[in-house]
Amino acid sequence: MRYLTVFALSLVLAACGGTKKADYSGEWKTGFGNLRITQVGDTLKGEFVGANSGKFLGVIKNDTVRFVIRDASFTSEELEGYLEIRSEKTMKGKYRPKGTKVWEGTFYMMKK
Repeated sequence: MRYLTVFALSLVLAACGGTKKADYSGEWKTGFGNLRITQVGDTLKGEFVGANSGKFLGVIKNDTVRFVIRDASFTSEELEGYLEIRSEKTMKGKYRPKGTKVWEGTFYMMKK
């Protein structure tokens, strides 16, 4: 009986402790070029590095990242979009010029 109680208690503690949140900091490959991201809490801040430049700002909510891309060398417009988090190393979603209603294309990120 004692072992059953200890086992049940360990299951409860594991469930209450929650799971460790993923850390999305690091280098990512995107359709616009390489992106270096730093994560603080649920906020992702990044900069495109290499041939393209620009700033990335995203907020994680559940399994989705809402983002804005500003001051980018690859577009004259500010872009907004969303990414569905598929794993700690892949995300895929859509983007559009900020304030428009039509999604222009697919945006993906793969961790290097």
